[in-house]
Amino acid sequence: MVITSVTITHLRSHGQTTIDCAPDVTILHGPNGSGKTSVLEAISLCSMGRTFVPVPDYSLIQRGADHAIAAVTARTDNDVPYRVAVEVRQGMRKRIHTTHASSASVRELIGELPSVALSPDHKMVTLGGPSERRAFVDAVMAQTSRVITDVLYEHRRLLKQRNAVLGDDAHASRETLRTWTPPYIQASADVVRRRARFIEALVPLVQEEYQAVAGERESITITYKPDHLLMDGSDLEAQLQAVADRLEQAEWARGTTLFGPHKDEIELLINGRLVRETASQGQHKSLLVALKIAECRLLEQLRRERPIVLLDDVFAELDRTRSSRVLDRIRDLKMQCLITTTEEDRFQWVADAPGCAMVQVERGTVVRQEAA
Repeated sequence: MVITSVTITHLRSHGQTTIDCAPDVTILHGPNGSGKTSVLEAISLCSMGRTFVPVPDYSLIQRGADHAIAAVTARTDNDVPYRVAVEVRQGMRKRIHTTHASSASVRELIGELPSVALSPDHKMVTLGGPSERRAFVDAVMAQTSRVITDVLYEHRRLLKQRNAVLGDDAHASRETLRTWTPPYIQASADVVRRRARFIEALVPLVQEEYQAVAGERESITITYKPDHLLMDGSDLEAQLQAVADRLEQAEWARGTTLFGPHKDEIELLINGRLVRETASQGQHKSLLVALKIAECRLLEQLRRERPIVLLDDVFAELDRTRSSRVLDRIRDLKMQCLITTTEEDRFQWVADAPGCAMVQVERGTVVRQEAA
């Protein structure tokens, strides 16, 4: 996939902005708070139905406006035109229009315009708790297949319903709970199997990319630990049913579901030691970049479509050697990349190459666009 243009209306500091994207690398430069990240957020909104920055949708709407719109025009790797526009209004569901549907849901949008974002906020994937790593894995999985997206949504729906029954002390009955438990178990087992297969495919790519980025031959391991389950070939549904029976009394006491994929752990290890406990800052940064480049490769393999790579102020976090390795690797993969930076001079060597462009952004306005 290659984006040809991005149009933003009333999104954060942007009133009306259109940016023509270079087919290789587009570098958005300007001071902090100028609106560079908002351009990448607009692409994320058109790709995933949400921004990669952990904020509520309404915060995207420009002060004084009642809505925000992000629109992207692109071409697939088979040279088929694609367009998507997403409108956000406070208190209302998003309005999504694509080449394929005049009124699409976020669920239908995911995967149509595959993207991989990396920003300082993503450091919690390696530094944070299990929920951050589950969210990372599930988000990538969702982009690879509509079937997997449906599986993840169905598990979420059943978990929500089961929790509603457990939290309804006045009217809920054990019979009602047992009605919801079998489909919840089935959906949970499906999620676990798909996560296990996905992580198995991801591991060798992460190992390879870590060595390319860090220049170190350290051992990278990703260990999937499903909640209350043994991945020994035994029946997952039977294991989950046994767990449900054992925890039923405790679940009524707590008013919430105490087992399932929403409690899984995905451990990241370097040389057999937990990353979040023992890794240096350099190791954290290198592993996070390796995870994201591996995500790019896996998405391309499974979707047969190159993702758009969004790098938001990433190179301020990396030394020049790692920065060069990251950019060289992405360009080797022939994936379109958009970069935000406050250091224009640092990327002049990239902007001078064919297929690249420099875009200066100030106060939500494109001041200058320079294509090589």
